This record gives sequence, C-alpha cells and structure tokens, in this order.
Amino acid sequence: MKIDFNIKEILTLPTTIMAALSLASGILLFSPTAFIERMYMLDFREKYGFIIGIVFIVSISILIVNLIYKTSTSISNAKSRKNFYATAERRLQKLNGYQKSIIYMLFQQDNRTFPLPLHDGAVLELEQNLMVGKATSQYFVSDLNNAVFPYLLQPWVVDELNNKANLLSDFRRAYEQYDEDYNQGREVNF
Repeated sequence: MKIDFNIKEILTLPTTIMAALSLASGILLFSPTAFIERMYMLDFREKYGFIIGIVFIVSISILIVNLIYKTSTSISNAKSRKNFYATAERRLQKLNGYQKSIIYMLFQQDNRTFPLPLHDGAVLELEQNLMVGKATSQYFVSDLNNAVFPYLLQPWVVDELNNKANLLSDFRRAYEQYDEDYNQGREVNF
C-alpha cells in the first residue's frame, strides 16, 4: 500500500480539518494510559508515537497560524470598511462638478440606474472609486464609438445623500449648473 503525501495539500487543509487533526493527535498523545487502554490504542500510541507527535506539532502550528491570519484579516477588513464609510462624505465632496451631476442624475432615477457613456473618464473614475457600478455584464450597443451602458448608484452613496442635506444640495447645484450649461448649447455628455 503506497500513500502519496503532497505537502501543499496538507498545508492548505481547511481550519476545521486542522483543528480535528490537532485534537485527535493531542488526545492520543496526552491522554492518560488508562483512557488509551480502554480505547485499545496503547500499542498504536507506542508504535507510532513519534509520527503522532509530528502530526500534532505540525497541525497545531498550522492551525494557530491560520487562526492568527484569519483574525488579523477580519480585523483589517473591518477597519478598512469603517474607514471607507467614515471618509465617504469627504470623498464625495472632492468630486468635480461633472461627476457630482452624474451622481445626482442617478440619484433622481427611481431605480438609481441610467445609461452612461462607457468610455467617459469621469464615469470610469466613479466606477473605480466604487460610487457607481455596471448594472449588467452584457448590454446591446448600437454605436461602439459612443457606447452607453447602464450604471447604478451604489447604496452607500444613496445613504450619504439621503442622510446629509448639505451634500445633497451641493450635488443638486452641480447638476443644475450642468443642466443650464447643456441648455445654453455647451456640449455636456450623459
């Protein structure tokens, strides 16, 4: 009987499997002799004690490292999420007038969705900053040079605008300014 061990597979076992291996090997190693005799495993522990010890040390080490890594990752993600929402208003205020008008136009829509130019740098910047997102992954476009794609306003932006009247009025002013410029004949693309 040949058993093929792949170290990479052992190191990438799920945390629950590592915990089970640590527990099982720890019980075999550290239980009193009377308990091991009742399980009829005394001969097994004496014969393979060295291997059981290695399995215990490796599995407990990997388990501890995985738990530390996952804990630190979740703490880091929670801090990032908290910082993301804490700086939301400041990031929204830094937008230029055109971007503010785009966001306000999306905000006015009942479904918060509107076709926007796919090749517009301002729209791409809003998408990169997680303020808007594509509403679908595929969409029929008749003119590839002037493609428009449905974008949606992210919920956190809607919450910021709903909860902060001064921010909403600033975005409304930007939208009205661009609307006025468009009506006077200047080219503003939406």
